[in-house]
Amino acid sequence: MAQITGRQKSEAKRMIVISNPSVCHYCKSKGLTESDKFCPNCGFPQRGSQALMKNFIWNINNKHTLLYKQKKAVSKARNILFVLSGLFAFFAILLGLLIDTNMAILISNFVVSLIYLSLGLWSKQNPFPAILTGFFVYISLMVINAVIEPTTLLKGLFMKVIVIGAFVYGYKGVKESEELEKELESIKKAKDFTIPDELSEV
Repeated sequence: MAQITGRQKSEAKRMIVISNPSVCHYCKSKGLTESDKFCPNCGFPQRGSQALMKNFIWNINNKHTLLYKQKKAVSKARNILFVLSGLFAFFAILLGLLIDTNMAILISNFVVSLIYLSLGLWSKQNPFPAILTGFFVYISLMVINAVIEPTTLLKGLFMKVIVIGAFVYGYKGVKESEELEKELESIKKAKDFTIPDELSEV
């Protein structure tokens, strides 16, 4: 009798065992038939090879990892909104009170600070419009300052590139994370295919 090696034992532990073919191994949907090579709900290869089943699980895990990274991008863009709010509040106090008492500068900077603060708070519920609005506000302020004083366009150029990059990075993160969340949410929802659709919706 051939002796089982440690590698074979390890591979055996990683084997995906389908104990009940009528219940999807991944999303637990019920009522799968012999003709269902793939789960009608999530697409898991219920009657496929080990390679196919493991590849499906790997792809799902990879999407979860990607979703985590995209949410970090959104978080960075949100933090930029709060940082800009703090900077404009700082400049309002510094330029409007400490260096030169100027109510126009004080009020205008505080208004912009409040706008960014509101956008930062709003981004927790609706990140896409909040980040997009924050980006347009930032670009608009750059253009207005450049029209009033053209030399401001080159001042702090490195920081401006970082801020714009963070907004673009966050914008892409929001769009991709929304799509991934919808896809993963639809995969997670178990269904009972033994019940007619019209009854399952009641």
